[in-house]
Amino acid sequence: MFPVFLAVTFLTFLLIHFVPGGPFDTEKEMPIEIRQQLNEKYGLDESVWVQYSRYISNVFMGDFGPSYKYVGWNVAELIGSKARISFELGVYGMLFALFLGILVGVSCVRFPGTIDRALSFLVTLGVCFPAFVVGPLLMYILGVRLRWVHVAGWDHWSDKILPTLTIGILYASYIARLMKSALGKVLDQPYIMAAQARGLSEWRIFFVHALRNALLPIVAYMGPTFAGIISGAIVTETVFQIPGLGRLFIQAISNRDHMLILGIVNFYALAIMVCNTITDCVQAWLNPKIRLQ
Repeated sequence: MFPVFLAVTFLTFLLIHFVPGGPFDTEKEMPIEIRQQLNEKYGLDESVWVQYSRYISNVFMGDFGPSYKYVGWNVAELIGSKARISFELGVYGMLFALFLGILVGVSCVRFPGTIDRALSFLVTLGVCFPAFVVGPLLMYILGVRLRWVHVAGWDHWSDKILPTLTIGILYASYIARLMKSALGKVLDQPYIMAAQARGLSEWRIFFVHALRNALLPIVAYMGPTFAGIISGAIVTETVFQIPGLGRLFIQAISNRDHMLILGIVNFYALAIMVCNTITDCVQAWLNPKIRLQ
């Protein structure tokens, strides 16, 4: 994790400094003396290597630097104020995706034929439609036409329904495909036939022996997916006007707030690495072979 984190911070730092423009470029012309004073205050007049060395040293001490555009706020405070909302949205979306995806995948295996084909068709549709299409469709149907839920915000419980559905439908489609494939392969394994020969009930064979092993690919998929939901909900947060990290990231890019961009990217990198580590631990708990290896 340590070398990966260093590589992410270094490459992001270089890319930001290679992009034309700076955090103090505005439509209104600024006097050269004031610009020089601002660059000197924030250390932007020094070389890139000196700036990166100072930045990474501060990061390891928990200081992500000040925001160039939000006066009186540092990057850690801004991320902390928005991360809770993005994390909450990610939990709702992931739980809905797991429930729906596993249910659909199991149903495809348990009911082959017409039901399997119909559900597989819906799963394919779910994979094909991105968030910027699903979100406005749900807003129009459930919010504008039927008036069942609110179409924007994050204050009332009904505000959270449409964003959860938008995120959950896409990932539920992938989980359903993984579940169907993994469960079909597990049911053909010799130990399933041995369990049937011992006279175990069909319920116990399916839910205890088959389903547990079929969950391994889904667990492996969940780690980076959950981090991806938190970091990749930029479109969803923008469509539904949710004040989370994704929307803050877009604003930071528009404002050319370099320190805030760096802080959010580093936060996303840490989230992905931590989720992957937790996934490895859960896989080892579910599969004794992984623990032995």
